[in-house]
Amino acid sequence: MGRDLMAVLGRFTWLLAVLATLSVPAAAYDRSYYTTDQPYSLTATWMVAVNLARKSCFLGINYANGVNIEIGLDQSRAEPTYFMMFGSKSWNYEEGQTYGVTLKYDGASTWTGKGFGIGVNAIRGVALEGLEKAAIDEMAAGKRFSLKIGRRDYGRYPLTGTRHALAKMDECIAAIADGRISLAEIAREYEEDRVSPPPNGNFGAKKDETPDDPHGGTPDKADKDAVRAYGTGFFVNGDGYLLTNAHVVEGCEDAMVRQGISGIQPATIVAREPTNDLAILKVNRTSPVFGKFRGAPQIRLGDPIVAFGYPLSGYLSSTGNLSKGVVSALAGAGDEASRLQISAPIQSGNSGGAVVDQSGHVVGVVVAKSNVTPHGTGVEVIQNANFAIKSGIVQFFLDAHQVRYEVEPPGEEMKTPDVANIARSFTAQVICEVKG
Repeated sequence: MGRDLMAVLGRFTWLLAVLATLSVPAAAYDRSYYTTDQPYSLTATWMVAVNLARKSCFLGINYANGVNIEIGLDQSRAEPTYFMMFGSKSWNYEEGQTYGVTLKYDGASTWTGKGFGIGVNAIRGVALEGLEKAAIDEMAAGKRFSLKIGRRDYGRYPLTGTRHALAKMDECIAAIADGRISLAEIAREYEEDRVSPPPNGNFGAKKDETPDDPHGGTPDKADKDAVRAYGTGFFVNGDGYLLTNAHVVEGCEDAMVRQGISGIQPATIVAREPTNDLAILKVNRTSPVFGKFRGAPQIRLGDPIVAFGYPLSGYLSSTGNLSKGVVSALAGAGDEASRLQISAPIQSGNSGGAVVDQSGHVVGVVVAKSNVTPHGTGVEVIQNANFAIKSGIVQFFLDAHQVRYEVEPPGEEMKTPDVANIARSFTAQVICEVKG
């Protein structure tokens, strides 16, 4: 008993010494050090992402109670070090202020040190900088931890899948080192999107295109001086922000939104990310009804889903169409971790629409339909293999562009007509126009 106690005390003293170096000037780290610049992978519990400011990668997780945690490596300075960040939209820690942080793993080993207040978009929290790798290894070895900041106890949190996620983070860091991930290219894409969406004269449907156009539909023949392509989007908050696919608004000179049979209104393209095929639009009106993302427990293989959108504009209903299916795989083509495979039928024009569960919560964004293999190739034609971007990727994209959204646990399952009414209420048709 005495030997075990001394071992625990010795471990505590060593860990305390490790954290004694955490007092880093807060001014050295602005919010860009805690944002997602490009998602890399999505594990069962953690998101792995690239951060340009740190020239490295980090992990992120959003617990059901709204607490966010980031863990990563900082390679922006002479000596690489690790960091942790704990934050929530409901917290109010003052940026730059010093706070004591206590972490207790599995009710045994305890870490204490000093962090500083940060603000990352709508999140307020406390960051621990200058950590040694031993701090990260300790977290990876644990099953759960409790968090205390100052005198405030925030309870216990599971660490399921952390070791696997850290291995993925190491893969991401290695990909930066060997050039498979180009930080310069990511920075260039962000700069282009920050200034304006790049014009592209070859965008969208040509005047003789069929409904199989990947941009979402047929041109509007009523206007001979313009070419229009169509997609779907959905509101994510009450401030008029919508999500859609980046390819839906690629090369747009004028973007417009139409909800139901109401009139068309102009939309501003706030951000585009071609890598994950996501874009944010903004209309100049409030949106009292908007989609809410599903929190824990996450969607499972075989769970029923619904996709609502505006496919085949000019052919099908102008009030939107519903398709039903199930989650047929928890990864996309080639085991792409950022995607879901769904069996719901998807047509041109569905791109950018929400995929919702039976409680009406958003679990993904429609991104692609399966390509039909030409006859005579000897390869079986893929049927009912359509894909959606996972909601975790979408939330990181919104966070990166400071667009607020809501996450809540799934409620009781409803009948499909009720789910359809919910999805219809926050979904809109997106129209992209290129003038001739």
